[in-house]
Amino acid sequence: MSQLFAENQVIERNIEHLPSGHVLLVDALPDNALRAFSEARPDITWHVFTPFADTYETLSAQTSSIQSLEGVYTGAWLSANNNKAAPLPQFNAVIIYYPKTKQRFEYYTSMVSQLLAEDADWFVVGEKKGGVKSCDKGLKPYVYASKKLDAARHCMLFHGVYNNRASEASLEDWFNTTSTQVKTQGASGQAITVDLQLASLPGVFSATKLDAGTDLLLQHIHSLQGRGLDFGCGCGVIATTLAKAFDVNIDALDVDALAVESTRRSFELNGIDGTAIHSNGLGQISKQHQYDFIVSNPPFHTGINTDYSIVESFLKGSKARLKSRYQMWIVANSFLPYQDWFAKFLKSANTIVNNKRFSVYHIK
Repeated sequence: MSQLFAENQVIERNIEHLPSGHVLLVDALPDNALRAFSEARPDITWHVFTPFADTYETLSAQTSSIQSLEGVYTGAWLSANNNKAAPLPQFNAVIIYYPKTKQRFEYYTSMVSQLLAEDADWFVVGEKKGGVKSCDKGLKPYVYASKKLDAARHCMLFHGVYNNRASEASLEDWFNTTSTQVKTQGASGQAITVDLQLASLPGVFSATKLDAGTDLLLQHIHSLQGRGLDFGCGCGVIATTLAKAFDVNIDALDVDALAVESTRRSFELNGIDGTAIHSNGLGQISKQHQYDFIVSNPPFHTGINTDYSIVESFLKGSKARLKSRYQMWIVANSFLPYQDWFAKFLKSANTIVNNKRFSVYHIK
């Protein structure tokens, strides 16, 4: 069971509890578990759904070498008819990897309930410290009862049997729309207030309110022109604000398909002609596509774990996608070594403001 995430180790040691047939893994983890699962249970045809572009790339690369891995799907919502190759089967079981937020888990259970065969098995796995112990509340509308099946590797595995009551909600029903006002500096350099309509799907960053780091960044950013990129766009608050305040063209990118769909909807609500891109880092941005500026409140977590490689890869790849004269605006936790990263991958940055919690950096 080496080289597997702890959650997958728990699934592997309980794999005899899965039924034969088609099994769907939701928000699966990017390791070699599918190979181990397929070897242990050749009577199962495996399917994977993930909204995350990096996980999708890792797991979809395994389809050619694992015969029982029938499909790896990505996007904001999985439905029986949105697979381009063929309609999805009815799944005999689902394993949901408990996400970072309870709202995202409820979103997944609503989606999955529409894809299951009669009396299908539900499994939920996750780290104890990640909130999986509360999954019984999210499962309650869809299973007769749920129980803990195992606890190991600091993880827990739960099981329930489908009560055959599917949710009627669609992707559209899960959007939450809020009105907000954001303070920034407009093209004239004067402080202005921008009225926004922001749409968000569950678990998307900055979905319910403007986070303190983004607020600090938008209050100090100035003098933008041309075409820019918002890296790690969340619900699109930065991209939408800048497009309205500075009359610039902007693309917005995120690894999470739910964030991309949220940003697209935010663009529509505010009349912004922007492009939202689902991408693992800058992979979907051609090096021939040169930007005048990049702005970001970059993520530095994978799941609940700190992962500085995301930021380092972003900064390293940015240089090839920026014009010779460019601007970069970054807000980040003050304890992170951004000045070292800037010097290594781009050039020295000015610290525009540091309130001890967050710093705003500017390169030009």
